Amino acid sequence: MFNLLSAEFYKLRKSKGILLGLLAAALLVLLLYGSLVMIDKINQGELANGTNGVMVFHNGEPAESDGTAESMMEQVGVIGVIQQMFGGHFVGMILAVLVSMFVIREFGSGAVKNLVGKGYPRAVIFLAKMLAVMVLTLIFQAAVLAITIGMGLPFMGQEMFSATVWKDAVIYAGFQLLFGTVIAMFFMLVGELARNLAAGIAVSIGVLMFSTTLTAGLDLVFHGLNFQPSDYWVLDLMSDCPVKDFSSEFIVRGILVSIVWFFIAAVLGIVHFQKADVK
Repeated sequence: MFNLLSAEFYKLRKSKGILLGLLAAALLVLLLYGSLVMIDKINQGELANGTNGVMVFHNGEPAESDGTAESMMEQVGVIGVIQQMFGGHFVGMILAVLVSMFVIREFGSGAVKNLVGKGYPRAVIFLAKMLAVMVLTLIFQAAVLAITIGMGLPFMGQEMFSATVWKDAVIYAGFQLLFGTVIAMFFMLVGELARNLAAGIAVSIGVLMFSTTLTAGLDLVFHGLNFQPSDYWVLDLMSDCPVKDFSSEFIVRGILVSIVWFFIAAVLGIVHFQKADVK
C-alpha cells in the first residue's frame, strides 16, 4: 500500500493539471470580482449600462444610473464570491476534469493493468487511487479558497474586507470542502465505470449540472409524503448550503449525508474494479 501511495502522490506532484485548474479558477474569480466592480460603476453612473456586455436590471428593466444604488460589492462580499465559486459548481466542473484525467488516463496508458499484473490486490489499488484523489481535491479546493479570499482584498478594500464575518466563512468553506470531496468520489466512480476520458468528463459534468433537476422532480413526486429527496443529495446540499445562521439540523444532516454518499461511491467503485476486466 505504501508503494502504491508513493507512486500516486508522485504523479500528483508531477501533474500540471492542478496548476492549469487553478489558473482557470483564478480567471473565474477575477471575472466575478470584475463583474461586481462593473455593476457598481454602472449603478453609480460612472459607466453606461451595457459597458463591456454587463447589463444591470432593476425590476426586469435596464437600470437607470442615479448614483444611489447600494454597492453590489458590499452586498455580495467575499463569502458571496466563494458561494458562487463552490455553490455555483465552477469548482466542481474543474474538479470533474481533473479527477477524470487523473483516474482514466491510467487505464489508457496500461498503468492499471501493470499494477494488477504485479499481484497488487485490486481493492488496495483502488484505495490508493481514492486517497490520492481526496488529497488532490482538498488541495485544489483549499487553493481556490485562498485565491478567492486573497483577490478580495484589492477589489473590496481593507474596510469592506475586514467587515467579513470570517467565522461564517470558515464554516461555509468547511462544508464545501466536505461536499467537494464526496463529489470527487463520484467523479472517480464515473471514471472507473467509463474508462474513457471524454465519456468520463461528460458524464461527471452531467451529474454535476443535472442531478439536482432530477431531485427537484422527485421532491414533487414525494410532496404528499412530506419528504424531499433533495435534502439528502450532496449536490443539493452543496448548492443550498447557507452562508450564515447554520442550524444544528443542517450541520448534522450535511455531515451524515456526506459520509453515507462517500461510502456508497467508494464501495461501488471497489466492487466494480474487482469484478471488471482490466485491458
